[in-house]
Amino acid sequence: MAGTILIYDGIAANRIILRCKLSSACYDVVQAESYEDLVLKAMARAPDLVICDLDQSSKHALALCRKLSSAAAAHPVPVLLLATTPSPALRIAAVQAGAWNVMPKPFHDDLLFAWLRQILRQSHRLAESRIRQTSADDMCLSEAPAPYAVTRNCIALVAEAPDCAEAWKNRLAPRIGATALHTLSPDQALSRSDHDTAPDAFVIFASKHDWQRTLRLISELHSRIATQHSRVILVMNDASKDTSCLDADTATRVAMALDLGAHDVVHGQFHLSELALRLETQTARKRITDNLRRALQNSLELASRDPLTGLYNRRYAMPRLDRMLHLSRDNRQPLALMALDLDRFKSVNDTHGHAAGDAVLVEVARRLAEALRPRDLLARSGGEEFWIALPNTDPDTAAATAQSLRQLIRSNPITLPDRRGLIRVTISIGVSAHHPSGTADVPSIEHALARADTALYAAKANGRDKVNFASCAA
Repeated sequence: MAGTILIYDGIAANRIILRCKLSSACYDVVQAESYEDLVLKAMARAPDLVICDLDQSSKHALALCRKLSSAAAAHPVPVLLLATTPSPALRIAAVQAGAWNVMPKPFHDDLLFAWLRQILRQSHRLAESRIRQTSADDMCLSEAPAPYAVTRNCIALVAEAPDCAEAWKNRLAPRIGATALHTLSPDQALSRSDHDTAPDAFVIFASKHDWQRTLRLISELHSRIATQHSRVILVMNDASKDTSCLDADTATRVAMALDLGAHDVVHGQFHLSELALRLETQTARKRITDNLRRALQNSLELASRDPLTGLYNRRYAMPRLDRMLHLSRDNRQPLALMALDLDRFKSVNDTHGHAAGDAVLVEVARRLAEALRPRDLLARSGGEEFWIALPNTDPDTAAATAQSLRQLIRSNPITLPDRRGLIRVTISIGVSAHHPSGTADVPSIEHALARADTALYAAKANGRDKVNFASCAA
């Protein structure tokens, strides 16, 4: 099934017709007999979408909309409302109550299904992001959220004619509030290359005379990395068209725009307050998805990091090292692997305590990280052990780097916490160099690291504070 849709219309015949249309599109349809029954079934069934009639009682319908779409609800449900000749004031009240849209009756089937697809796409993505973040929270892979910061929305008004965009800017500015309004041509909208400066929303003022270009613009905005998460609101402003009687041609155009990625469409006669409200709603939804996406990225970053030193952990390093090894062979560039171990680290913990041991690990990690190149990989493999991978590094350079790192650690004592003095530590390093031949099989990363470990054990057996080199062909 494409999803579960709960429907209610005050006229039974309308419910039956709507159910048949939705069922033909493979939706699982549940009917409610009243507003009260709709609430009960919504709570029991957790539908993907609710379609509700406004004609019987707009008061009850809007109250129901507020209840189902509330952010405080355990599972907010998107609501699509149906009404005969909905006035601009009614549409504004519906959007304020949390409705995704108000469709006029009778509706065009293609337009109805386009709205359903758009609403379900948005709500499913939001729900999926929330599930992923909840999973990260459950696995303790996320940090406490940062304090909420009020950000200034950036809205781009896009029109072919500059005077048209400027006129809309002057009319919208008093109703938008803390929002930066910019006017752009379609070409300027597509020239944005910086994700950080991309508008939160594009308002595209469509012209029926150049409709194909408008559709291409919507599609292009979603395909560009910088603007793929921006909201797109299409304005089809024609004062001669009443929203309640969309002709088939206009309905088809709106449906095409929705399927290509427009998040909202305003058409017919509407108040500026409605456009401002829809803008506010869309940018608010974008902030939610942006925050969830950012939180998930932070969670993934935390999952790949050692919590004490901030270095990459073993789980992240193993596949990354494997890729570096194969890339070395493919590009015919040398790769050096190092296994490092703090000498007599157990005595540091036994003599000075685990807090001192942690301080030593953190400082050693910091020094190593600062000494390496950005392209090098540094990871804490466990305990007092570290891995380093040096791509495109010949054996002589690798040996010199290892000696430099060894000297960096031994020559500068580390300050113990709580002013308990200084302590000198040393490291032993095993180095394994890999020379790609282009024909030989790439050794497994386990084998490559085992050679570095063998060299490390030899360095320790040779008195510690040493670098031992083991070369192999790969």
